[in-house]
Amino acid sequence: MEEVQGKLRPSPGDYLVPIPKEQDKGITALLKKASDFLFPRHLVCHCCDREAVVNEYGICSECEKELELAPNIGLIEYVDGHASGLLYRGAAANAIKSFKYDGQLYKKEMFIPFMQIPAEWAFDYVISVPLHPKRERSRGYNQSEVLASAVAARYGLKSSREFLSRKRDTPKQALMNTDERSKNLKDAFSASPDVKGRGFLLIDDVYTTGATLSECARTLKKQGAVRVYALTACSAANVN
Repeated sequence: MEEVQGKLRPSPGDYLVPIPKEQDKGITALLKKASDFLFPRHLVCHCCDREAVVNEYGICSECEKELELAPNIGLIEYVDGHASGLLYRGAAANAIKSFKYDGQLYKKEMFIPFMQIPAEWAFDYVISVPLHPKRERSRGYNQSEVLASAVAARYGLKSSREFLSRKRDTPKQALMNTDERSKNLKDAFSASPDVKGRGFLLIDDVYTTGATLSECARTLKKQGAVRVYALTACSAANVN
């Protein structure tokens, strides 16, 4: 990642992953095509949602000034290494919220270039922090899976949903502290026996306390995974 005249730029070789076209049918497809023609996404900022000239990862010059690279984070229990793209505040926080809760999945475009994998990490599969099936059905997607698929495509890596699942639908954690989150997530995940002897890159949207990443890694290693790294789109601003 480079900083050029006060602006963040992905390093040479970074590129954006094309957004897969949804297979819509009938009138829905016609309406979508008409909307895309009249209001093309490349003319709307992914952060502030205003019409503007945007850069190569979909944001206007004003929002670009707000972006900050995430700081280095200390050790997360059971996780062999962690990296994060942007600091979770301002424009980045607004974009993550609409990506996560409002179905604006195209906004992954602005995060993927910043989600860089350290060269020394060695693993076999890219996986995501799973949602409970009930919550994923309600939301219609798993935002972490969307990011994981895009990261895998960008780097030409294998990805799978088969190795890690969520067996318990835990309460939302936004207002919980670290200890409460750890208790809330205890034994919430299940890992396939097929993880034995393999290494994994675990993808999530936001790092806050590390409790979710830690419990996922613990679950994987309990079943024999040899390494678990974690990569998140953003890190919370209150991380020390």
